[in-house]
Amino acid sequence: CRCWRSIHQLTCQTELIQAEEGGDVSLQCRLDPSVDLRKETLDFTRADLNREDDVVHSYRHEKDQTDPQMDQYRGRTTLIHEDLIRGIISLNISSLTLTDSGLYTCYVPGLADSATITLTVGESAEFNTEFPSEESETVKKFVPKSDGCDLKKCLKFLFLI
Repeated sequence: CRCWRSIHQLTCQTELIQAEEGGDVSLQCRLDPSVDLRKETLDFTRADLNREDDVVHSYRHEKDQTDPQMDQYRGRTTLIHEDLIRGIISLNISSLTLTDSGLYTCYVPGLADSATITLTVGESAEFNTEFPSEESETVKKFVPKSDGCDLKKCLKFLFLI
């Protein structure tokens, strides 16, 4: 019996992530309140691709499954198994490419719940604006290119910066 299904919610701390091409990123969702997810089935998919084989990373029977994974993600994704015991699903994607930009869905079938994260990967030249953070470190912000920029997309980024 999985009576906790209806009282838990899967959420993402950050719904929009901006990252630099060639870099690495961590997509993270958590179950609130937390439950050990090691025995659950977990899938990260690309919801924006509208194709049947949209699997970025799959975890079943307490193991990572590479068979259903899209070729472009093979060898570049790592699920942090140690986080699963705390109800945290952390997927690292390395060597980011511009085609990695998109809508990622984290789905836990046993909970019948999912959460989404939008990843925007920009060229290193697009990371040209620096702002001091509260910790006195320099934080790079993504600034979209002005050439060919869709008005809605540009306005969205302006309000995020």
